[in-house]
Amino acid sequence: MKYITPNQLFDKFKHKEMLDISDLIQVIEDEFDVNVWIEEQIVDSLDIKSLAEDANLFHQIQQSRDDRKSDRVFEQQAGLDYLRKKTEVFEREQKV
Repeated sequence: MKYITPNQLFDKFKHKEMLDISDLIQVIEDEFDVNVWIEEQIVDSLDIKSLAEDANLFHQIQQSRDDRKSDRVFEQQAGLDYLRKKTEVFEREQKV
């Protein structure tokens, strides 16, 4: 089996300011005398049907909308402060 070291790979690219995946593929093809191709897989990452049937998701969305209407949405620092207070209350209750 033939190998290429990181230094050898670096030497092949040191003259380039930017690299594309095609550059790496070209080196692999030249160095190892192989043909390389990339197959594009289109994956439907969202299962729309499952989302449409998820009652819990609808409940969360509605609750989020209600929170926004009631100004119960926090910026980063305000959210951290809120969580700290909730944690302190919880810890105090646990000690009792």
